[in-house]
Amino acid sequence: MERKNQFKTLSEGSISIVAPDNFFIKGPGSRTPGFYNLDQKLNRDITISFLRTVKPRVALDAFGGTGIRGLRINREAGIKTVISEINKKSFEYIKTNRELNGSDVEVYNKTFQAVLNDFLFDYIDIDPYGSVLPYIDDAMMNIRNKGYIGITPTDLTALTGSMARKTFRRYGASIINDVYRHESGIRLLIGEIVKRAAAIDKAAIPMISLWHSHYYRVIFQIISSSSMADKQLEKIGTFNRHTGLAKEYMESHEGPMWLGNLNSDVVKNLNIIENPDRLFLKILGEVKNNDLSLYFADIADFARIIHHDSRGVEPSMEMLLANGIECGRSQFSDTGLKVSVPVNEALHLIY
Repeated sequence: MERKNQFKTLSEGSISIVAPDNFFIKGPGSRTPGFYNLDQKLNRDITISFLRTVKPRVALDAFGGTGIRGLRINREAGIKTVISEINKKSFEYIKTNRELNGSDVEVYNKTFQAVLNDFLFDYIDIDPYGSVLPYIDDAMMNIRNKGYIGITPTDLTALTGSMARKTFRRYGASIINDVYRHESGIRLLIGEIVKRAAAIDKAAIPMISLWHSHYYRVIFQIISSSSMADKQLEKIGTFNRHTGLAKEYMESHEGPMWLGNLNSDVVKNLNIIENPDRLFLKILGEVKNNDLSLYFADIADFARIIHHDSRGVEPSMEMLLANGIECGRSQFSDTGLKVSVPVNEALHLIY
């Protein structure tokens, strides 16, 4: 390994780790030995809260980096944890960090597929830097029935339609790259996983879904049931802005994508981490609004469409609540509101 002065000792949750001095703080960075991304702390906090709630028996952190995710899962969720890492330098970092924390996690310098052959997991975490598609089929084939798979794709240029050919090539779909792109992108991702699970007679059920910074985070439960798989497939279709948002929007046909719920009831009762920070509480609050409506009412975008001065978010929420409409901020847009009535009705009440 590198000289001692090239290291930094960092703390996250209940874990301290050694990471390279040039670890990445913001954005996707690049997958280098000892990779640690502080921007993913929210991802790990949400994951651990979820695992503390559903309590799987054996977990796999499939792309270990520094080992921070697997070490935190083991200690903070109290779950037997395996960490795999193919890069030898990263593997050495993980072993160092395991010793630093006195942890009993099992660490293997093996490929993702090789570790799947050695264990039967109740939870598999896939955070590969880029697309999760090369790994998701193996994970679904090897997860214990009714187990969970957490995925963190960072190929948002494809998922949000900003590179249309790549979107179609990778996901066989069309996405409009505008203010609604991140809800479209996460629905596109979920739809793809649901279809792949159904092909092997399994139902992929989204438990919790979020967008933050350069990545999406979705945790699925995977159930072996052809009938449930069929029911999940029925929730995949196309979305039309003209009929789904408001008549002022042009006709559009996005998808195919997931049109069902983004969360399960687990989100309402999460056993959250100790001492959650403000970002965690903010995002979790917005995530809980995900299924008030299919898509959100974007106040600023609708004002642009109808050539009207934009109203403020808070006054708009007050107006909706005064009319008996439940509403809350959307995680997908700073000017977006999830509402308990058709989006068209909410927008025309505000304007």
